[in-house]
Amino acid sequence: MTQTESKNPSAERHRMVMPWQRMAGLRRRLTQTTVAIVPLALLAMGVHPAIAVIPAIYPFFILIRRGYRRLRRHVGRTALAGEHGIRLLLGLLPLGICWAQGTTGPLGWVTTFLFALVPLSEPVVTRVAPGRKLRVANLPGIPDHRGPAFPVNLVLVVDLALTALASLLLLVHVPAGALVPLPLIALAIAGYHALDSFRRVRDSVNADNNLYGAVEALAPKFVLYYGVPAGSAYQVGMWIEYLERIGEPFIVVLRKTSAFREITRLTDAPVVVRTNIWQLDDVITPSITTAFYVNNSAPNVHLVRYPQITHVQLLHGDSDKASSFNPVTALYDRIFVAGQAAIDRYENNGVEIPQEKFTIVGRPQVETVEQQGPENIPVRTVLYAPTWEGHYADTNYGSLPVGPHIVRALLERGMTVVFRPHPFSYRNPEAAQNINAIKQMLREDAESGSREHLWGHAAEKELDAFGCFNAADAMISDVSSVVPDFLYSGKPYGLVTMSYTVAEFERMFPLARSAYVIPKDLSNLDEMLDQLLVTDPKAEARKQTRVDYLGPFPAENYADAFVGAARNVVLHDRKPVAAQNARTEGADEGVADSRMGGGGESAEDATRALDGPEDPGADSADEDD
Repeated sequence: MTQTESKNPSAERHRMVMPWQRMAGLRRRLTQTTVAIVPLALLAMGVHPAIAVIPAIYPFFILIRRGYRRLRRHVGRTALAGEHGIRLLLGLLPLGICWAQGTTGPLGWVTTFLFALVPLSEPVVTRVAPGRKLRVANLPGIPDHRGPAFPVNLVLVVDLALTALASLLLLVHVPAGALVPLPLIALAIAGYHALDSFRRVRDSVNADNNLYGAVEALAPKFVLYYGVPAGSAYQVGMWIEYLERIGEPFIVVLRKTSAFREITRLTDAPVVVRTNIWQLDDVITPSITTAFYVNNSAPNVHLVRYPQITHVQLLHGDSDKASSFNPVTALYDRIFVAGQAAIDRYENNGVEIPQEKFTIVGRPQVETVEQQGPENIPVRTVLYAPTWEGHYADTNYGSLPVGPHIVRALLERGMTVVFRPHPFSYRNPEAAQNINAIKQMLREDAESGSREHLWGHAAEKELDAFGCFNAADAMISDVSSVVPDFLYSGKPYGLVTMSYTVAEFERMFPLARSAYVIPKDLSNLDEMLDQLLVTDPKAEARKQTRVDYLGPFPAENYADAFVGAARNVVLHDRKPVAAQNARTEGADEGVADSRMGGGGESAEDATRALDGPEDPGADSADEDD
């Protein structure tokens, strides 16, 4: 590494590497394809069928096992594009065996040709398998989404299993003609699944035609809009309860089908998926006055184009991260922030947004966080909650690289540790290695002593972040939205800086001025732990910081500040009549283009946010063998 590179964390972070993991999957598929060709080649060379088919055992086993795993995990899609060539080769195996044996009658040839046709039907089945494109839940007048009669992967597993069974029976000289029911069963199952899918498509068309009328009859006052795929539902989950407290009817509009199941678990309000920009017209009715957003994802602009609606950005966390002063936030009519510190953060980072757009509403989610009491002094239990590494170099604040050293120091001081890493850290191999090292330390310490640490499922699933706050007397974190939330408790906290000196860190991240800051080299770790765990000289400073970051609202009925502000926007802070009746020329042209297939979705590519949600998520990929 050159000296320049060593001083540039961005260059190091974005260094290109060989995608060995992706190439490994390609190598496996090539190997399976090659092995599937070998039996046919051996049969053509005159090798005895019982010997020639032995290599086919490997691809049969791999594909059947893969299909079984998809069924067990309820995977609704298939990876057929990567394995269809293998399936075609295996479908020819009964035909090859009969040709080599040379004793097949007319009905037998029909049977083997039907087996060769079975894989050809699979692309048709998988193409129409998604069936009903419309996803709607809890909306009166529109039936909820009906899934397929049975999983599409069952069709593929049955096809393979029957082909393997027929090949085995042919090898023991069962007449091929007697096996004709097997391919007919496979084709019948595939045909029924395809027919069921077409019926669901028909139902979808009917429901689409009735959707606007159903939403109009509901007369929702506002919409909660969510434009990213599955994997980040917590962004909606943290706000949905407080939007429900407004007491007015509303709908949730999703832009990605993959998020539908996650979001419908969070609310009884109507949830509608609209994947194309022009489809939003089907759910935006005259009764809707307000739209709430929980991130700065690019598809938000597709709804912001409606000028008659008041657009309110909530975001999904408040911290000193770059994502909390994203210039894209200026796009919205109103920006709800927790405290004055959030407003100052934009100005201090050169992002000019008119002051009248901001409304201080507190952070309602922290209402369940318990306040510091005598039982928390002296500190006996410490929460270590490192953030994840982020998508970009300027949002890489995660302290997990030094996490094992910090946890070891806490254990040496006799502390009980609650360990709750960010869930996205598991996606980074290096971060996951550090997580496992910390868990191992806690496990060994718990087994050798009387302290009951919290980690793994207990800290990450059974408890939410606020439950971990309440279980601890102090916290160590980094630049993360959990820090201002923890600040509400009044308990002491330490922050780890991974890229800056302590002075630079406190200047760039004001929240650090009330924290006990630990640099990456851990040079002051003992001193900061003494202050964090014993003397706590910054107790008074935290009180003012709490007001700056979380608003001047009393702990009693703390969430009412947000609910009242949101209700006021929904019911009273209406746009002028001219705006309500307006439709911009650009919006109409965009809708017309998208209806003609001329680029409706291109708006998403052309308006990518400078910094999207903390994690846009992704459709879960099928496992590879």
